[in-house]
Formats: sequence, C-alpha cells, structure tokens
Amino acid sequence: MLRLLHKFRYAFLLLTAVACVLLWPGVKAALVVDNSLTVWFLEDDPALVPYHTFQERFGNDEVVILVVKDKKSLLSQQHFDAFIKLSQELEAIPEVAGVIGPGNAAVSSYSALGSTTKPLLAANTDTAWVKRSLAGQQVLRQQLFTADYKAARLLIVLKTLPDFDIRRGEILDRVQQVIARHLPADSYHLGGVGIIYAGLNKLSQQDFGFFLGIGYLVMFLLILFIYRKLLLLVYALGTVALATYITLGIYGALGFRLNLMTTLLPIIIILLGIMDVLHVLNERNQLKEDQARPTEAALAALANVFRPCLFTTLTTMAGFLALVASPMAILQSFGAFAALGIFLSFVFTFVLGVLLLPHARPATQATKAVSTGMAHLLGVVLQRPWWFTALSLLLLAASILGIFRLKNDTYTLGYFPQQHQVVTDHQAMEAAWGPYMPLELLVQPTAGRQLHDKEVVQAAAAFADSAQQLNGVGQVFGFHSLYQAGLEAQYQEKGPLMLQSQFYLAQVQKQLSSDYPELMQQFMHLPTQTGRITIFGSMSSARELSAKMDSLLLLSTATLGQVATVTPSGYQPMYAAIVQYVTESQVKSLLLALVLVFLLVWLFIRNLKLALLAVVPNFFPVILMMGFMGWMHIYLDTATASIAAIVLSFCIDDTIHFINHYQQARKQGQTAAQARLSTMTHVGPAIVITSLVLFLCYGLMIFGSLKTVELFGILTAVAIAGALYSQLFIFPLLLKRFDK
Repeated sequence: MLRLLHKFRYAFLLLTAVACVLLWPGVKAALVVDNSLTVWFLEDDPALVPYHTFQERFGNDEVVILVVKDKKSLLSQQHFDAFIKLSQELEAIPEVAGVIGPGNAAVSSYSALGSTTKPLLAANTDTAWVKRSLAGQQVLRQQLFTADYKAARLLIVLKTLPDFDIRRGEILDRVQQVIARHLPADSYHLGGVGIIYAGLNKLSQQDFGFFLGIGYLVMFLLILFIYRKLLLLVYALGTVALATYITLGIYGALGFRLNLMTTLLPIIIILLGIMDVLHVLNERNQLKEDQARPTEAALAALANVFRPCLFTTLTTMAGFLALVASPMAILQSFGAFAALGIFLSFVFTFVLGVLLLPHARPATQATKAVSTGMAHLLGVVLQRPWWFTALSLLLLAASILGIFRLKNDTYTLGYFPQQHQVVTDHQAMEAAWGPYMPLELLVQPTAGRQLHDKEVVQAAAAFADSAQQLNGVGQVFGFHSLYQAGLEAQYQEKGPLMLQSQFYLAQVQKQLSSDYPELMQQFMHLPTQTGRITIFGSMSSARELSAKMDSLLLLSTATLGQVATVTPSGYQPMYAAIVQYVTESQVKSLLLALVLVFLLVWLFIRNLKLALLAVVPNFFPVILMMGFMGWMHIYLDTATASIAAIVLSFCIDDTIHFINHYQQARKQGQTAAQARLSTMTHVGPAIVITSLVLFLCYGLMIFGSLKTVELFGILTAVAIAGALYSQLFIFPLLLKRFDK
C-alpha cells in the first residue's frame, strides 16, 4: 500500500490542495466562537423543555443587568437626565426588547376622577417628589434603587432572534457603547448570563490564537533542536497543519463553532498528531545507512511503524470517541472532531512521509545518545526491582487517597482570570446592589384557577417572602409583585390587605393591562395563564445552585403546591444540571474508553497475557492524574471530566510501539531479557522525545486565559509524566515478572 501511495503521491497532494481550497469557508465559519447554551446541551435533552417554554412565553432570558452607583446619592437631576436618555437610546436598539429601570418607570396616582400614570423621572423632576413617591411604593422602589439611593439597577431585556448566539457579541458591544455615552466609566457595572457568554467567547478566541501559535512555535524549536534537519521540520509541521486545517474546515462546514472545549482542538491535533511522525523519524534513524537506497529506507521505516501507528491512532481515537457517550453536546462534538483530527494526522504522516522522507538524511546523533541512556536506565530498574516497586506502590496509594477527595462541580466565573472585568464587575455589583443573578420560575395554576385568583397571588407572595429568607437570595419579583405594587400605589399601607380581595385583584389586573401592558407581558402570559417569578441570587457554582433550587422547590410545594405547579426555567437550571452530567460523562467515557482500548490492544497483540500487561500499567497515569486533582482541590467539571478517557487512550500509544517491537524480537529468537533491552534502545528514544514534546507543550497551557485550558494542560502534563514513569519503570518490571 505504501508503494502505491508513493507512486501516486503527487495526485494525493493535489487532492489535498483542492480539499483545502473547498474547506476554506468552513474554516472561517469555525473560527466564530460560541459558548452559548446550545453548544452545551443536546437538542433532545429533556432539561431544555422548560427553557424553551420560557423563551416562547416570555422571550430571551439573557437579560443584561446594569448597576449604576454613586457614593453620595443618585437622586439628582444630572442622574435623572442620564437615566432617561440612556433608557430611550437603549430601547431604540433594534435587538433590545425593553428596559426596566428608573429612566422609564412610571408611577400611578389615584383620585375620585380615576387613576393616572406619570413618569417617575422627567426634566426638572423634583428630587423630594421622587423620594416621596417611592416611599409609598416600596415594591417599585426595590426594583429601581437600593434603600440609600446610592445604587440603581436597569434590566436590559434582549429580543429572541434566530441568529442571536452568533450576534451576541455584536449586540452587547452596541449596548455597552450606548451605556458608555451616558455614564462615567467608573460609575457602572454590567452582569448577567449574556455578559458571561461574551466574556468566555473573547477568551476562547484569544486562547485559540495563542495556543495555535505557541503549539507550532514549541514544536518547531524542539524538532529543530533534536533533529537539526529543515526537511524533517517541514514534514512534522505539514502533517499537523494539514490535519488541523481540514478538521476545522469540516467542523465549520457542519455548522459548529469554536467553544470552551473545541478551542483545544488545534493544540490536541498538533501534539498527538506529531507522535506518529516522531515514531517514523525514530524508525528511520534506527535503520542502518547501508540498508538500500534512501527511498527504500524511507519506505521501510514507514512500513515498519505503519501497523503500530494505525493501532495507536485507533486507541487514541477510541478515547476521544468515548466522549460521544457523554450527555453533554460540548463534549460529544469535542470528542468526535478530536478523533477526526487524530485520524487525519495519521493519514498525512504517511502521505507526506512517502513524499519527503526519501529526500531527508537520517539524524542519528540524538537517537543514539538516548538509546544509550535507555539501556543504562533499564539496567538500573531491573537491578533494583523492589525499590522501584515500592516507589510505584507509594505513588499509587497516595493517588488513590487523593481520588477519595475528588469532587465534581462547575463555577462559570471560575473559568475567568481573577482580574478579568467580568469577575470584577460581578464583585462590584454584589457589593453595591446585592445578589443579582436571575433564576426564573414558571408558575402554572391548577385546573380551574387563574393567575389573578387571590389564592394563587397570596401563595406566590408567601413563597417570595419565604424565599428571601434563604442564604444567597436577594430580591424576588414576579407576577404577584405587580398586583402588590398596584394595590400599594392605590391604597398605600392598606395594600397588603387588599390581596385578600378577589374584587380588588381583578381591578388591578385591568389597571395593569391598560397602564403597564409591556411590563405585564414580562411576568404574565395570559393565553396560557403562566406566571413568572424571578429570584435574584448570588452567583453560585452548579452544585450550590442545585441545592438552592431544591430548597426553593420545597418552599414552592409548601406555599404554592395546592394551587399551582412551579417549574425552574431559563438558563440557571441548565447550569445546575451540569453537575450530574459531568459525573455521568466521566464514568461513561472512561468505561467505554477502557473497553475499546483493551479490545484494540488485544486485537493488535493477539496475546491475552501481553494485552493485559500492556493495559494495566496505563491505569497508573490516569490514577495519578485524578489523585493529583483530589489533593489540589481541582473539581471535575466540563473541562476535566473528559481527561481520564483521553489520557488512557494516548498514554497507551508508546506501550503499543514497545510491545510491537518486543514481540518481533521474541519471534526472532531473542530471550525475554534480550528483547526488553533491544526494545528499550530501539523504541525508547521515541518514547522519551514524544513525552518531552507533549509535557512541555501541554505544560505551556498554564498560560491560558481560560481556567479550562489551564487545567486541561496541567492535568494532561501530569498524566504524561505518569505515563513516562509507567513506561520506563513499571512496564519493564511487569514484563520481567510475568513474561519470563
């Protein structure tokens, strides 16, 4: 097959060039970053049902929260004018559905002639009048200002658009530009789900460019330093560059966009794709100079490693494809396209190999030096088996203890650097306003009841009062609050008593429909008689949010249970579900990877005992990495849940090359001891060099902006170090003990 590939090498090269041209639009599309909800969850996920229900009835749940502050007071005409103009200009943005804030708030007044509404703020508004008006309407005041009037809040409601996820950054930039024109830079802060998404998108784009560049730079320097041959450098870079480009082209052509996880695709393809190239170069360096002509020597080297490279590619692909078992879309797409990139790297290793290797002289100096070191190391290990066995058992025991300390959780703000504006704005908003992140609940009255029934309104009010007593919960505003505000405006301190009257509630509903139709639509969907209650809480981790939701549902059962059903909706319940999904992803992907890897190794080796000996030591880097996570308090989350399966799949690559040469040596009549030595000196250089390249490059991820990238790099580097230890110390001892 390699000779056929060599014969038609230029045709394959032309075909590759055509594919690159055709896939260019896909590459451009892929580079648009999207970390929205749609990339995290599968389309048929049952948890999406209440989320879509909320959007259908109340619109986009990505509300931009603007907190404005002043150390003295916001009750001044200067601030009033800014609020009015800001609200007007924000509402003029086509993608903004509405603004809820002091700049466009209206207050009602009642007399014998009927009710009238008046803007809270206007030109030449009397500051004292504003304070008096809001003093009698505390429900309204709590939504607009803090009690000391030193902070105000505006809720900027965005429209639900077909292309909203792609245009989010552009829309938020426009919103921020409008805000910046009316407010001093140090007087306001922005928060909300959309702001977090946009921040993650920018960091993902930043990390993608950084690691794409740093990956190629480090590989360039290492290969140039080790082999000192420009053509070999072109071979290595060309292989991973083509694999990366075509993978991204297909990824984008199928409608996918880069996200928190797939930002890592280029660096994974670069580093794992280069492993086959390094084994090919090592094999070429091991061949004697007098063994035929350069073309024959190159084809012989490629032929010698083709079968083990094929199986290492399959095992690595198996680890990534195991992520398809995850219930999270973000991990499924990451696993599928990483596997595609690994396969393409294998293809181009041999396509470019038959094209370039015949023209490159072997670089044997580095290989010979490492081979000598490998022989010496093997002697040391086999002379002191009990010492290294004890060390391995000690590391294993410490790692297992660490695993018992391992926890799963996700905290979105934890993905950002501590000094990032999203984080500092969050801290400033909680300090000035209090808990502000919205958790949406949908209230559906039982059969025969309506939202304005006094039993439903009173129960909702009782639920809100109880919810506000929970730790980490700030204000609660919902459909019941509109009735409370209306009765409070008309009857002042007697307003709460009027909640017990069905007549007055019906009157208030009519008043709301005529005076505040847009606000009413934000919290009541009359065609389905669905009410909305928004609970503003602290920014929580997924585990904390899940516990808070459980407490809220218990409260809702106790207060609303007899008159309505309550369903968590919007983004936050989806975020809370990540904890369960992370655990499920870790277990399913690791078990599936284990089964697939073992079957592939067994198929490759065709010897059950050697297959077991090959797989068992590769548990060591997985256990070491997970133990490290436990001791370092690194949680299992979306970034780390996939690592165990991935690590198992590519750590076994060197073992396959080792066992392949070992079997060949035994078949040629070498004793077990001779086979171990010849294998270590032949394959050892490639094992050490690939481990060095992988460790250094993954270690560089510590400089990533996103915490997900940083953790992925650190943990993978730890696993690579463990895999190298396992390969050089544990595996030879196992072979000596069980294959005599």
